[in-house]
Amino acid sequence: MIYLSLMALTYLLKILLKLNWISTVTVLCFLLVMQRWHKKKHLAYVNSVDRFEDVSLYIDTLLYSFMKERKIIRAFEDTWSTFEDGTMKQTIQNALDHMRLTFDETEVLVDAMKIIETEYNCNRIKTAHEFMEHAEYYGGDINNSARILLKDKSSWERRIHKTIEERKRMFTEIIMSVVMSIVICGIVLHLPVLNMDISTNIFVQILAVIVVILDDFIILRGQGYLSVDYLTVDMLSDEQKYVKKLEDYKNYDYKKEFKRSILYSIIPAVIMCVCLLYGRQWWAATTMGIMLLTLNQHKIGHKLMKKNITRQIKSAFPKWLMDIALLIQSENVQVAIQKSREHVPLILRGEVEELIGRLDMEPESSGPYHRFLEKLTLPQINAAMGMLYAVSIGNSGNAEDQIDELITKNLEMLDIADSERLKDNTAGMYLLFLAPVVTASFKLIVDMAVFLLGFLSYRVI
Repeated sequence: MIYLSLMALTYLLKILLKLNWISTVTVLCFLLVMQRWHKKKHLAYVNSVDRFEDVSLYIDTLLYSFMKERKIIRAFEDTWSTFEDGTMKQTIQNALDHMRLTFDETEVLVDAMKIIETEYNCNRIKTAHEFMEHAEYYGGDINNSARILLKDKSSWERRIHKTIEERKRMFTEIIMSVVMSIVICGIVLHLPVLNMDISTNIFVQILAVIVVILDDFIILRGQGYLSVDYLTVDMLSDEQKYVKKLEDYKNYDYKKEFKRSILYSIIPAVIMCVCLLYGRQWWAATTMGIMLLTLNQHKIGHKLMKKNITRQIKSAFPKWLMDIALLIQSENVQVAIQKSREHVPLILRGEVEELIGRLDMEPESSGPYHRFLEKLTLPQINAAMGMLYAVSIGNSGNAEDQIDELITKNLEMLDIADSERLKDNTAGMYLLFLAPVVTASFKLIVDMAVFLLGFLSYRVI
């Protein structure tokens, strides 16, 4: 069926673009080769969505079952019975076998849960497993912590579903852009002007084949945006790079950078003076603009650095605060901050270490909380740290309400930050939507040039 569809598509392209038999065979062979790559991308997309849905159901079922049973192995047994035969069910079965059949002194439950974590690289699975391990070992009231994880999972699930739908919509628009660009290229060849047929020109034929090939690669690239791993699509990346940028921002020397800007602006200033001396007003105005730009490059660079760092921190901070929110269900705030070191995002590690050091010196003061990331001046983060301090001293007499408010604010921050990052990751699809316009425009320019040459020859004759 696929081969018949490709042959029909090739025939339509032959008619529309007036391809000769060599070009037609070339296009058909290319499409036959590429169909396996399109199929591979499609299967990767289906598999990625299925894995995401499996993980979403797994976390829900596991946490609800653990809240009821209070035993990890029973929660895994309940979760196993929920799934149909497939990768997830087999992976849970492997974990259960490890729990039941391992009798050495290793951390059996931890190792069993790592089997699932290895197969499904998802931070929320790891967080749920760590929570269950801690709860089974230490006991206590686990319902509030489980509800926090379930709320976070629901927000994450909604964001990913929205991303999937957005990418499907944009992929459809890319295909429509490709179709319209090829149709426009074909219409030009069918215009009845002086009974001239430029499709016989070798350059027109070659360019028609190239446009079809490029447009197919554009569609394939669009499929690449659909077939990403949705379990890791919202994970922080290039953290080490941002750690260095944060250190550079904190150690920024205004006087040194201003002197550097003055040095950069000397050459444009000299050129501007020479242009004014010789009456070159436009050149003088241009070099003046360059001079002003170089004179202020330190300010511009500093603002851009802050913008990039802020975006990364706004994604990392709620993830760290989520760990704090889970830990303060059973620990006080200072102990929770110390224990959060294990999972703090890399970009925040230095700040968290400084916060812990300040708290050791001033355990009752609000100063350590308010000096957290103080050089960036981020109101939302400052407000969250203020709430964290309020929880630490319990000044309202109702710590539970304070914690609930902190969690709610944190989930809102996480939702906004991750939604923006997911949107940025999808922005490349808009460029793919415009790409067929570029390929079609180039072909139309060549077609018009060939037509003009033929028209002039016709007039001479």
